[in-house]
Amino acid sequence: MRYFIILTLFIIIILLILPIEFIVEYKYTGGYSKLNVRTSYLFGLLKPEIYPFDKEKKSRHVNTGFIARITSIQDDNRFKKFVDIIWNKLVIKEINWETKIGFKDAYFVGIISGSLWCFKSIITSFLMSKKEIKNLYYNVIPIFDENYLDILFDCIIKIRMVYIITVWIWLLKLKKGGEKGGRTSNRRFNENYNE
Repeated sequence: MRYFIILTLFIIIILLILPIEFIVEYKYTGGYSKLNVRTSYLFGLLKPEIYPFDKEKKSRHVNTGFIARITSIQDDNRFKKFVDIIWNKLVIKEINWETKIGFKDAYFVGIISGSLWCFKSIITSFLMSKKEIKNLYYNVIPIFDENYLDILFDCIIKIRMVYIITVWIWLLKLKKGGEKGGRTSNRRFNENYNE
């Protein structure tokens, strides 16, 4: 029995230490866009897919607007600390970012493709200053004499399972809501004074 418990603990520790890979693929072509998120765990034995734009999630009504939600997230110091911790634990294995863009006017092709090169260089330089990227490829391909836009972006991100569990626990705590030392909504006029 003791050996069974030791073996079980050993397996749990190994499973927590093993990294999980997230393969994010985004493609825009012919006016249609597609986002696919795949995962790989246990040396590729488990490969569940994630559907970011599930039909059931789309049909849900949310009272709070998108801008208001983003603003509230940015103002939450706890969320900022959380993002910093996760960012430090992430390993960016690969980034591939290719854009094909074209216009009928060669002038616009030169201006827009040059601006895209500049934009991509700034973004990738910022990423590389914060994180080591093992494989990085980005390109802008100009196309003349036709209006054309084709975007391909894929990246592979690795993070250990123990941090995924930490994220899950944090989200559960956040979902419960409430703040430490928060006041009730039905409070008296002179609640701050002793009676």
